[in-house]
Amino acid sequence: MTRADLKAAAKEKLRGNWGWGALVTLIYLVICAFLPVFRVKIVVSLITAFLSLGLLSATYDLVNDKKTDNVFMATFSQVKGQRSGLIFSTWILSCIFQTLWMFLLVIPGIIKGIAYSQAIYIAQDAADAGETMTATEAITLSRKVMDGHKWEFFVLGLSFLGWGILSFCTLFIGFLWLIPYMQTTLAEYHKYVMDDYAKRQGQTSTDGQQTASFNA
Repeated sequence: MTRADLKAAAKEKLRGNWGWGALVTLIYLVICAFLPVFRVKIVVSLITAFLSLGLLSATYDLVNDKKTDNVFMATFSQVKGQRSGLIFSTWILSCIFQTLWMFLLVIPGIIKGIAYSQAIYIAQDAADAGETMTATEAITLSRKVMDGHKWEFFVLGLSFLGWGILSFCTLFIGFLWLIPYMQTTLAEYHKYVMDDYAKRQGQTSTDGQQTASFNA
């Protein structure tokens, strides 16, 4: 699947939902705008991360046809059902691992950040399905899923750079549409890499059976 295909799929999901996405993003941006009242930077960082996880969960729900229509509730989709514990522990552990890699060199830290990029989606899927999964397992699966896809993911992110510059030129108003567009595209990308991983696992399993038969 090409970047154009992913973006087209995202636009299709957002058709009729652009207003919803803009309002969810507006709530996120307004709350973030008032965060400087907290003098403690760690508090600001945690609240920002909490809200960002809400955007991720809300747009992933949209892609999976589970959209929360109420924009205020959608902003806090990360705590819906049984999600909160696994999503937050996965996010915290991912941040710790990436920070440790950053202490070595910046580039390895960035690479690991991309490798861990699917962990939250994986955690959300597991929580929604009522499956037992730890944060470590979600991160480990993300690393496996992203094997061979890291550069592809990096370029996908860069493809939004021009839109980001235009959004700055519109006094940030453009971000009301750009952010949900990006998040929905990334959610579509997750489905793509999970499908690819499943195919690779199936191929490996088939190859293993063939080898076993040959050896026998």
